[in-house]
Amino acid sequence: MSDGTFLVSITGQIEYVDILAPSGTSWHCKYEFVTGADWKIIGGLEAGLSQTSNVVVNGDKVVLNFPLEINFKSTNIYGWPQIVLSVYKGMQLEGYGRVHMPLRPGVHKLDVSLAKPVGSSLLGYVGSFFGYQPELLQPKMLATTAGNHLIQTVSYGEVRISANVVMQGIRNLGYDLGRGKD
Repeated sequence: MSDGTFLVSITGQIEYVDILAPSGTSWHCKYEFVTGADWKIIGGLEAGLSQTSNVVVNGDKVVLNFPLEINFKSTNIYGWPQIVLSVYKGMQLEGYGRVHMPLRPGVHKLDVSLAKPVGSSLLGYVGSFFGYQPELLQPKMLATTAGNHLIQTVSYGEVRISANVVMQGIRNLGYDLGRGKD
């Protein structure tokens, strides 16, 4: 690529949610990729919604095996791709998570910690008694630092993502990502 750009291709899947899941519940996951201003999606889906997975035995992992595929083009590494996850039990939010995609080419396993928002005012505490669960209007705000320190959360499980990262033209622009795994 002689036009000053490089390509990043990410394929993989959201494998499972490791959370205390009671039997008889159904779960699904939303995802959204977030990047900097210089990044352009040239293929694949920026956001998606998984199928519903039902839990049969108490404490089982919620297996989704939901495929991911996206291709980016950029001129610099600022704003490297992140994925923001929203995990739901039925229609109720159970947690948010986010992680940067790996900087090195290859196959990677990513464990994304989930955090569940809690009410931060008297109204929020009273609302929790009536089944109200605080949610973000735009979960992709978690990919920035703007206002995140104001959100009160509790840790609530993990999501496993497998990702295969392929890059083209990044070394030609002078970026050294180090040696891959031997």
